Amino acid sequence: AVKLTVDDSGPGLPPEERERVLDRFYRSGEPQAPGSGLGLAIVKSIADLHGATVVLEQSPSLGGLRVLVRFPARA
Repeated sequence: AVKLTVDDSGPGLPPEERERVLDRFYRSGEPQAPGSGLGLAIVKSIADLHGATVVLEQSPSLGGLRVLVRFPARA
């Protein structure tokens, strides 16, 4: 299997919003913040096409968000 991990040092996400940010156009935080709310939705769509899973959690090293994408092993 292959695992891709991305950590950031931003403000992170509260646990109750982590699944919601995978929805298209959902934006967490300040309404004036830049972005369209599509980035993580695109990641989730691509992961789904490849049978991968997406897990969002707090980054233990940087304090912001950690995104884990796990692709299954192929025989």
